[in-house]
Amino acid sequence: MSTDDKEVEVRTKRLLIRPLRLEDADDVFLMRSNPEVMRFTSALASTDVQKSRDWVSDCITRPNCHNFSIELLPSAASSQDETSTPAPRVIGVIGAMRTPEVGYMINTEYWGKGYASEALQGYMPIFFDHYSGKERHDYASALVDTTHTPSRRVLEKAGFKLSEIREGDFKSPTQGIRDTCIYRMARPE
Repeated sequence: MSTDDKEVEVRTKRLLIRPLRLEDADDVFLMRSNPEVMRFTSALASTDVQKSRDWVSDCITRPNCHNFSIELLPSAASSQDETSTPAPRVIGVIGAMRTPEVGYMINTEYWGKGYASEALQGYMPIFFDHYSGKERHDYASALVDTTHTPSRRVLEKAGFKLSEIREGDFKSPTQGIRDTCIYRMARPE
């Protein structure tokens, strides 16, 4: 993450998108330890909180990594069921681990509420602004399993277009050989 990105924050209607920090590791662990969250990723769910801390640290220090935390704003959090357990501070992570590829993960407690679409729409201007200099990218891409319909909808709502389907190009640690949809979003004019 470049120095100027350390202060970048974007507020959407219900979310705060801000740079990933080491203190987010416990909330990230809630996602990375959940097999459902990790189902379509290249990593297995892990009950080792240190692995999540190491992942967050790597995201912060690696030069070609541009990741942000997704926080629920207080007004959105107060509309959650008051009898449920306290909400985590960070409900998701979004960014680019390998540019120009973008991705996201959301805590399962917040699935189906439109947070991923809202976060992706909020993040994309950050992505294109960050990658506008000598590391310029004219498009962002997102890779998703052909059967992961909710994630495909998230991408389409955010303005990504399906550009190709690759057969048998991804080996999932839990599901074997998978087909991948490649989505792209062009840099806005």
